[in-house]
Order: sequence, then C-alpha cells, then structure tokens
Amino acid sequence: MIEGPWKLAGRGAAWLAELIQADGSPRGGGDLRACYKTAIALQLSGHPRLARAVLGHVEHRYLLPGGDLDGAGVPWLQTYRTYPHAWLCCAAVMAARFDLARELSGFIASYHDPSTGGFFADEARTTQEIMTTSMAGLACLWSGRHELATATGGWLDRLYAAQPDLTRGLYTSWSATGLVTRFEEPDAAGCFVNAAKPGQWYFQYGISAAFLAALAGATGESHWLGLARSFLAASEHCGPDRHATPQSGKLGWGAAWAGRRDLAESVALGLGALQNGDGSWNVSANIIETIDVTAEFVALLAFMELA
Repeated sequence: MIEGPWKLAGRGAAWLAELIQADGSPRGGGDLRACYKTAIALQLSGHPRLARAVLGHVEHRYLLPGGDLDGAGVPWLQTYRTYPHAWLCCAAVMAARFDLARELSGFIASYHDPSTGGFFADEARTTQEIMTTSMAGLACLWSGRHELATATGGWLDRLYAAQPDLTRGLYTSWSATGLVTRFEEPDAAGCFVNAAKPGQWYFQYGISAAFLAALAGATGESHWLGLARSFLAASEHCGPDRHATPQSGKLGWGAAWAGRRDLAESVALGLGALQNGDGSWNVSANIIETIDVTAEFVALLAFMELA
C-alpha cells in the first residue's frame, strides 16, 4: 500500500479536529449525523480530549430521558433506530464515560427481541437486519450487557445458516416469518447483497464479522471467530469492486478483527484511493454528510491499524 491505515486515518482525523468548536460541536454540523461517529473517530486517532468534548456536546444537545437521542433531521433514523446510539455507546466506553454508555445501552436493549436474539432495526419493530443488530450487539458487549451480546451471536448464526445460496449473495434481514427473501425492488439494497451486481452494501459482511470476532475474544468461544471468517469468505463471491467502494469500509474492519490482514489491507487501499486531498471523504454540498462519512472511515481505518 502507498499509505497505511494509520496515516490515512490521521489525515482524516486532522480534518475532523479542525471542525470541533469549544463546546464540542462540529462546525457546520446541524444534526446528530455530525456527532455520532465523530467521538469514536477522534478517540481512536489520538484526540481523546476532543472526543470527550464531542460526547459532552451529545449529552447536552441530543440525549433524551431514557437514553434515546434527538434525531431530528436524520432521514434514516426511523429505519435504523438504535444505530447512532450504538456508535456513541462504544465511544463512551472508550472514553470512560460509563454513565453515558449505561443510558445509551439501556435504550438499545429496549429494542432487543428475546425470541430471536436480534434487535429490531425500525421504529415499528417489524424487521431485524445485520448492520443494526451487529452494532447493537457490539455496544452491549462493550457496555457489559453480555447476555444480549451472546444472543446477538446466535441471531447471526441462524441468519447465516438460513442462507439459500451464498454464491448468489447475502440476505440480510429477518422478520416474524424468518429470513426475508421476498421484497419490493426499492428495498432490495437493504435486504440482499447481490453478488452479481456492483455497488452493493458490502459492509453487511464486515460489520457482522467485526462483532463476531469481538464476541469470540470476549467469550473465548472459537465458534464465533469461525462464523466471522465465514461471513468474510462469503463476500468473495461478490464483484471486483467489493474492496473499493464507500460501502467496503466495514469489510476491512471485520477482516482486521478476524485476522484477515490481507483483506483488511486491500480495503484500506481502496479507501485511500477515495480520500480527498484535505483528508476528508465524500464530497458533498451537505457538510454533515461529509463529517459522517469521514468520521466512519477514520474509525474503521484506526480499527484496522490497531487490530
């Protein structure tokens, strides 16, 4: 690789750090999307004081009674209800803000489905899917709710076992009737990673692997690491862009934690090719979206380097 993950993360972190104001709010960040990954990105990349400042801003501006967050302006919040809570919970644990982690994980736990072991993704509590469940499981694992984390592992185990043909792709959602294999075309991206098409949500293979590798380390049960590597192996059925798109980042994270350094390095190379000259990612007229994507890639690259 021309530049390693740590150098790429450092450039992105420097861009983020310049945006953090005295009260911990990112300049130009008008809603939760500018904060929910920024704290962990700064914590992982050598800016712990700024990370704590961002967490303080989140606590004063967005935290609601019961551990929920004010998601006004976030267009996808009703679909992925606990996703920002989980990122912030992990950041709070890393920053020793255990009080904040307890509140956030309590809200996340309220979306757990004991009948399946997974977490409802949507506000209506009709669907469970890989990304939301894996991130919720990781937040529970890190914040001490180990029973829920282990149940998450079981959910991923059953979802993987129910796949009809991994060479064709990965079905990512579960409903009251089991694996979701029928859906309307507008919902296709969120329900199925189609191995025959480019530009898919490759992160579904990666975030599941990241959580399962963490669960294996926490429990000492090798089965979870084997399952993590099975999810990663299934991604190899996808097209040649699987390591080179913005949707590839979490694949590198999962690969690094599961001991697949070759795969992690390939994804880091792909992310490096997408980085802007100023250190950010995702050129957008909406600065909030640029902050969101940049913070995620800083965090993921740091995870890859530190694994």
